[in-house]
Amino acid sequence: MLQGGEIIIILLLALVVLGPTRLPELAKKLGEWTAELRSAARDLRRGLEAEVADIKQVGEDLKAPLDELKKSSDEVRKGIEESGVSRLDWEGPKPISGPTPADAMADLEEIEKKAAEEGPQR
Repeated sequence: MLQGGEIIIILLLALVVLGPTRLPELAKKLGEWTAELRSAARDLRRGLEAEVADIKQVGEDLKAPLDELKKSSDEVRKGIEESGVSRLDWEGPKPISGPTPADAMADLEEIEKKAAEEGPQR
């Protein structure tokens, strides 16, 4: 911040350089620019606050359905846990066609064997 003495020196220097006729005009323009900048900053702040309020409202609007979905999901999970059924306990029919785990392991071993024979690739 400028001290009182520094401000007085600057004002006296401006008076000498600009003269007594141009100094009031310059001060008036400086005041107008300051007022205009403050007005623009105030408008910008209002606009940003309105945007933030809109975003908060959208967040609140989305929260209710998400909470409802979470509640439904928790109820389903609780029902599954109470039934004692694990996701890994498959009691349905065995697949009629398609590869078995043994087939998949044999294919993997063959792929690894070919890769070892070919060596590292560039």
